[in-house]
Amino acid sequence: MLTGMCVGVLDEKVGPIPIYNLHLTEELSKKLTMKVMLGVMSFSAETDEDNLRGESIIPFLKEKIITLAYLFPIKDSKARGGFRQCSIIIAFDIKNRSMVYENATLIARSLKSMSESIELKHIQTGKFPLSLSEQYDNIRTTLYNEKTQIITKGKSHLEIVCPICSKKKEIEIPSIAQGLKIIEHQIFEHEICDHSFTVYLDSKFNILGYKDQEIEVTDMKNMFSKLKSPYN
Repeated sequence: MLTGMCVGVLDEKVGPIPIYNLHLTEELSKKLTMKVMLGVMSFSAETDEDNLRGESIIPFLKEKIITLAYLFPIKDSKARGGFRQCSIIIAFDIKNRSMVYENATLIARSLKSMSESIELKHIQTGKFPLSLSEQYDNIRTTLYNEKTQIITKGKSHLEIVCPICSKKKEIEIPSIAQGLKIIEHQIFEHEICDHSFTVYLDSKFNILGYKDQEIEVTDMKNMFSKLKSPYN
């Protein structure tokens, strides 16, 4: 179910970098941190403290995982704007996508609680409290217990249009996933048509746009210089 976790920070010179990981390789942690943080930031127009917070769901098809992340600021008088942008990213097997959607509110609440235990000194030293891994284990246990319960959840209906052939079809997404800042929802081949693509949704399930192929980390790095920094 869960494959690991990492904590990232937005370095003002090199961009998003991981500074803590659990059950994830350094290389994978870098890719998750880069794409998740830049992906959410690219859809954020406002840069006040409240808007530096938010959850996202983003899949990584080649790695066969899906992430739920929480971005949050930490006060830092030495950073431009007075805040250091951080993230906590939880990775799941992509086969558990439905479970991630259905438990998005629960997972997001746990990640917010995790963020409250992270202080500037942890970001500066790279040394994090043991409670972080304990909270990760609690998420695993809670999700297992939630999975054993039969709960009827409402569904939201969205009309999706393929950006390649324009074929339309209505899909369902658990309504409980509403409220997340960004959802990068993958449409697989034969789900709508013969094409595979990505649809971006906001907190109210409004469609922000489509993408017909996955953005690679190299593309995300090139995109970084074009994004509005929360420190400016």
